[in-house]
Amino acid sequence: MLKADSIPKFNEKARPGFWSTELSEQKVVSGNVEYSQLRCSFDGVPYWVELRPDDHSRCVLCYEKEGAIVDVTPTEYSVRSKVHEYGGQSWCFVDEGLIFVNEYDQQLYLQKNLSDSLPSCQQITAEINSRFIEPVWDQPNRQIIAIEEQHNSDNVINRLVAISLTTGKVKLLHEGYSFYSYPTLNPQNNELAFIAWNHPFQPWISTELVSLQLKDLAVSVIAGRASKEALSQPLYCPDGQLYVVSDRDGWWNIYRYDALNGALEPHLSSPQDMISAPWQSGLRHYACTDSGISHLLIAHEGSELYHQGCRVKKDTMSYFHSLQVSNGKLYAIASSLDRLDAVIEVNESLQFRRLTGGGAPLDKTDCSEPKARVFGSGKDRCYGYLYPAKNHRYSESEESKPLVVFLHGGPTAASYPVLNLKLQYWTQRGFSVLDLNYRGSSNYGRSYRLALEHAWGDIEVNDISLAVTSLINEGVADPSAVFIRGNSSGGYSALNALCQLDLFTAGASLYGVTDPAVLNDCTHKFESHYLGWLIGDPIVDAERYRSLSPIYHAADIGSPVIFFQGEKDKVVLPEQTRAMVAELKGKGVDVEAHYFSDEGHGFRQKENVVCVLAEELSFYRKYLFEPQ
Repeated sequence: MLKADSIPKFNEKARPGFWSTELSEQKVVSGNVEYSQLRCSFDGVPYWVELRPDDHSRCVLCYEKEGAIVDVTPTEYSVRSKVHEYGGQSWCFVDEGLIFVNEYDQQLYLQKNLSDSLPSCQQITAEINSRFIEPVWDQPNRQIIAIEEQHNSDNVINRLVAISLTTGKVKLLHEGYSFYSYPTLNPQNNELAFIAWNHPFQPWISTELVSLQLKDLAVSVIAGRASKEALSQPLYCPDGQLYVVSDRDGWWNIYRYDALNGALEPHLSSPQDMISAPWQSGLRHYACTDSGISHLLIAHEGSELYHQGCRVKKDTMSYFHSLQVSNGKLYAIASSLDRLDAVIEVNESLQFRRLTGGGAPLDKTDCSEPKARVFGSGKDRCYGYLYPAKNHRYSESEESKPLVVFLHGGPTAASYPVLNLKLQYWTQRGFSVLDLNYRGSSNYGRSYRLALEHAWGDIEVNDISLAVTSLINEGVADPSAVFIRGNSSGGYSALNALCQLDLFTAGASLYGVTDPAVLNDCTHKFESHYLGWLIGDPIVDAERYRSLSPIYHAADIGSPVIFFQGEKDKVVLPEQTRAMVAELKGKGVDVEAHYFSDEGHGFRQKENVVCVLAEELSFYRKYLFEPQ
């Protein structure tokens, strides 16, 4: 916290939107340390990866020792894979230390002497056109099993490989599927299970659970081939029992594989999802031990964490991931309503402690906590979280506040009710924020998630209209001060909403899609068939693509728009944003555009994220007028 004498001067009667706060852009970005990829060593010590915005967004492996955080990754390395462009689990333990993917060349490195102040790193692979992800230590065969993504001149090939720890030689285990994920070894024998899927599907639509015998490379499909179900996160217990998550009954629940009958049997069932959408590889939302399974229930009002069958008292913790169990203790990364993300430990008595993180950058009197909202009913129902404007220096009132609508990217992703300083940045200044989980978002069941099929550009705009109109009618939102923003696919939906709805004072697009047909021609392999599912065949449905492309409907936008774009973006090309800006300027619309030469799809450099926050706020404030 800042000392009282360093708090900026403020005007108690300032209008909402102009409230003064100590939560600066720099504090927002510096506080946004991300934790991921938690794993326990052979002797039970939890390690995790920290993404540090103050260190050029470097990803550093760490562990806790006697209350202090010990960095494992030398300063010239960063632990991050770019497979599927979104990455995921990038390291594993081996007998000599650990193996990790180095962000800067995407090769595997062996790091020994982890407890030394100057640990040594040895490059294992030298496949210059390849990337690696999800390394798994196959101790009996002294090899690393991993997924390799080969980038050739004319195509990208994903395959399952084994890498000699001694020679670095790469040996093919299996290829033929478009994608692979979650290689997991049976501790009882030389059997490997993994998830695979083919175009045109995404991993949240239809996948297969496959078994491979390492001795003779014999393959069998366990589940998924005959039916469209999204299988994910296979996991062997110490006794060799195989579990997997499936949404075959409408929700992502945990199933047990009955080898005698060759079928999946429900193990833990609930009308709630137990995992999130697998945009990244290697996510873990449940863990297995001899004593049972620890798992997560993702709920609209806040998630529940269970350890060995008992619910963990969660304090203000509201979402969890990277679950691991060792020596009877559960480890996880936890998000909270009023605290920053933390790495936590839960003991056998269900008491928890924070190993790192969990700071409270805002006093409770300043922290806006989310209110779960449901808009509409039946098949037209959508969900979201409303964060009221809140700042202890300004008296509470029933007056309508400026509203900022946040649209997450994906679009098959989700927002959760957790402390997000990028949201608090707005509520501290007198804006209310609606974080909308429009239809197509994950964690409301399979049917809600698949509602986007051939409906993107329409259905989420209907949900935006429904939600904003409801808040205006309730007197929550000032109808003269409603703003909408989105990143990536969320930017596309924001632009379409500005085209189709007369509700918004201004809007912002952060590397947002302006022309899906162009995106179809240039996007990466992981999403190269996604638009066919979201909109339709780009040739047969060419007119539909055009009708849902903001670039062709710039004349329908009357509200000011601000754009933020990375010059190195290979998903949404900078030319798309420039063309949209030119169209709007040609129509006389007030428009601003900011381009960042060192950014790709998504902004990682601290100074650029700071710039985005400040410029977007300044842009919106130009259109906040004194009430008549």
